[in-house]
Amino acid sequence: MAKSLPPNIVFLLADDLGWNDVGFRGSQQVKTPVIDALAKEGLILNNYYTLSMCTPSRASLMTGRYAMRTGLQHKVIVGGQRLGLPLEFKLMPEFLNDLGYESHAMGKWHLGSFHKSYLPTSRGFTSFYGAYNGKGDYFDHWDTEVGMAGLDWHLDDGRNSTDAHFDYGVYGTRALALRAEKIILEHDFKSKPLFLYVPFLAPHSALGHDPIQVPRDTEGQVTGTWHAQRRKYLGMLKELDDAVGKIMEALKTFGGEEVMKNTMVMFSSDNGGAPNGMNLNWGSNYPLRSTKGYYYEGGSRAVALVWGEMFKKRTGQVSTEMMHITDWLPTLFEAAVGDKDAVEQTLKKFDLDGFSMFDVLTGKNKTSPRTEFVFGFDPLENAKAMRVGRYKYILNPDNRFNGEYDGWYQAPGERPGVNETMIEGHSPSQILCGEVPEGVDLSCYSQKTKLRECLYDIERDPCEYYNLVDDKKYQNEKDNLLNRKTLGEVTATSNASSYRLRVQSETVWARLETVDGRSDHSRERGILVQPKTLRGVRGIPSEKTGTLKIV
Repeated sequence: MAKSLPPNIVFLLADDLGWNDVGFRGSQQVKTPVIDALAKEGLILNNYYTLSMCTPSRASLMTGRYAMRTGLQHKVIVGGQRLGLPLEFKLMPEFLNDLGYESHAMGKWHLGSFHKSYLPTSRGFTSFYGAYNGKGDYFDHWDTEVGMAGLDWHLDDGRNSTDAHFDYGVYGTRALALRAEKIILEHDFKSKPLFLYVPFLAPHSALGHDPIQVPRDTEGQVTGTWHAQRRKYLGMLKELDDAVGKIMEALKTFGGEEVMKNTMVMFSSDNGGAPNGMNLNWGSNYPLRSTKGYYYEGGSRAVALVWGEMFKKRTGQVSTEMMHITDWLPTLFEAAVGDKDAVEQTLKKFDLDGFSMFDVLTGKNKTSPRTEFVFGFDPLENAKAMRVGRYKYILNPDNRFNGEYDGWYQAPGERPGVNETMIEGHSPSQILCGEVPEGVDLSCYSQKTKLRECLYDIERDPCEYYNLVDDKKYQNEKDNLLNRKTLGEVTATSNASSYRLRVQSETVWARLETVDGRSDHSRERGILVQPKTLRGVRGIPSEKTGTLKIV
């Protein structure tokens, strides 16, 4: 294979995988030998953050921008919703295609499918196989959302898009691995590099009538817990791990040693697990606080690792350098182009929020270029969260779910009344905080300001036990967080006829959200809704009238 070819890029994205749901953390009930081997031979990212929900994380991954700068920061796109990742943004596969890559995706898209221009094959991927929406049945591949139901399993080669009825009954995780194997087998590695994006549905819960689904033969192999749903979830993890193994084996078998040496693998979850509340899947973020959907660590501090010959200087290490999901695009771009000046020009030209972490991940630089990031800003919920250095500030974290799921949740153990046990010292990637302290106010509330706000020292208190917001010693840190202009101050104004988001004085494009003059539920997302039929156009509110101006 020609040495001049850029590295093949394989990006494996798990869905709602809990912080503690990989074997390398030391759980005595979680068995993920393939993922553990990649971690041992690669680099574990222990200070890595995503958004707290599916659509926002995917938007940030694909664009290199904070989700709030794409208009997709509020919850997720639901089935049938006329909403998608704005077309004006150039996505990761389009950047890589410009460098000679061939890009394929299989798995869960969740970035809009109401119009063909929003489909993966219109956004840079040569082919797509899988689901357009956020969840579905793992066997019959149907989705039921917002009063609608139908098959959500598709095969699109860029010319023809068909419903994949032929895979009825094939377990979704296995089907995605088979598709990945086929793409790898047919790819000509000697002529062009491959970008393989595999956003698994697993281990996201399925539909309400049967939320945790796994083949019976796999479930029968699982031990370590008495709890039926947790046992099924562990089976889903086994299926996920097996699928990762099949993809790695396909690269080795069909590509050979040279392809393996020229391939970089990224494994990440899109957010934290769901041990309680929305999309409950019996995952475990313990000892991190809370679940997906929250600004607490359990919602956004995610499992991640990198593997490949280019990371050999850091083999077996655990990185504590700060990294955010927006950093993947510039990082992979630098890996592909090999030119720092080109990376800087791209960051500036496309106004990306991400940093290239390539030198940090490869061991050329010990200091992360990232020292701060925004967890999120949601004007509909009057909520925001940000981190600068070791300190983290949250305002109104409970507005989304009324604070029902802001605790600490341990997975069920071998018998009722016993929790999952850990092998302490198993890995430096473990976080151990001890029991939740008694006699400590664990609420996110300030007695001084009477606001639902909290300040945490994440380096000393990663489990978010101690709210420092009223402590005089930390007022400078709080003020510093609230005054960070580099984080992008976001303001919002709204009235009965329009909604506008501004990020660093730039208007985010409002999305079309009506059909035949009738507003749909997308108004709840804070998206501009106007009584006019619109298809595939962009618009912004008029400053004077609040009506839609087609651009």
